[in-house]
Amino acid sequence: MAEKKYTDEMIGEALREAGTLVFVFAPLYVIFEKSEADWYTLTSAVLVGVALLMFGIEVERRRHP
Repeated sequence: MAEKKYTDEMIGEALREAGTLVFVFAPLYVIFEKSEADWYTLTSAVLVGVALLMFGIEVERRRHP
């Protein structure tokens, strides 16, 4: 049982970190690299980052009864 809690904790942390990185660096890439990405692509990337962040938080929350 302790092994599952440890795995869930690692999964939750990884998802939160991935979400934060995508959420922060996708707009910065578009701004500073003068990329040809349109607003649809940027909005999609930010929404994926937010979804990963929220899913990671939910995994962490379910870990504690």
